[in-house]
Amino acid sequence: MISCTEFIPTYSELFTFLENKYGREEVNRFWEYLFDPQGINPLAEFVQKEGIRGCFSYWRHTLNEEAADFTMYLNEKAGWFYNDMHHCPSKGRLLELKDSIGIEPYHDYCLHCDHYRELVATAGLNYIYNFYGVDHAACNMLIYDPKVFDGRVIVDENTEIMDRKAADNEYFHRDFHNSLNKGIEYLGTRHSVQDIIDYLTMYTKDVKWKVIEAGKQEGNLKPVEDFVLDSYIKDHSEDAVKTELSEDGKKLTVTVSYCPAIRHIKSLGTPITQWYEYSTTVVMGTIADEIGAKFTMESYDAETGAAKYSFEM
Repeated sequence: MISCTEFIPTYSELFTFLENKYGREEVNRFWEYLFDPQGINPLAEFVQKEGIRGCFSYWRHTLNEEAADFTMYLNEKAGWFYNDMHHCPSKGRLLELKDSIGIEPYHDYCLHCDHYRELVATAGLNYIYNFYGVDHAACNMLIYDPKVFDGRVIVDENTEIMDRKAADNEYFHRDFHNSLNKGIEYLGTRHSVQDIIDYLTMYTKDVKWKVIEAGKQEGNLKPVEDFVLDSYIKDHSEDAVKTELSEDGKKLTVTVSYCPAIRHIKSLGTPITQWYEYSTTVVMGTIADEIGAKFTMESYDAETGAAKYSFEM
């Protein structure tokens, strides 16, 4: 399992993979698929139900879960919503990873957010996205109701304000699991299963190379055990996994009683891609191959994600 807290680099790597293999327009097609107004999308549901207030309701939830540094303004009477992103948790995380592990963020990463305009348009709202500042993880957006908005953003007694610092919240946004689920589904249905394998292999080598190097240097599977356990700790699901490492550190058995990602995706009412297992088998198999170990998936339940797998050097 890839923890929801580790999703952002998988997102960026998928954009890079698609562009490298199919060209820049394929990345746009993928974004259109993710933000399809006809699909299951919480923002579209919020604005269709609440109008301009739905923007405040949606981003109040997501940005707090993502531990963003932001100030949001809502003036229903004047028909506008404004979000000033002081520090984006997604782009910010990619910039941190560039410094710490050398991963290169996708060059147009922030442009995927421009597809929110298609969702707010379902409620007759207009969207202006200011990309100035994205190089240091900052941006802002204005969404307005053209039937009401007079072109002036004035903060007055009718304006609701929410101001948050990144330190105010824990970075923990479970909905990222569904984004990975949809990314795998897209590759498998629009392209091929081999693309799923190649993409997840690329992600593992680019992002998890420190685990691989530690396994090589130590000559045992302790770094892999630590990596597996840490993924479930980050996902608040320590109870879902048990590990058994041999005394010499050459054999590791992992038993998963349920997958927290699958559990959450199902709670959203989204189908689980038939290839979701690859987010474990390819990632773990690649780590094993790179450190000279054998990976075996002994059992896997697609309905719950319960599994048993092992590594042996």
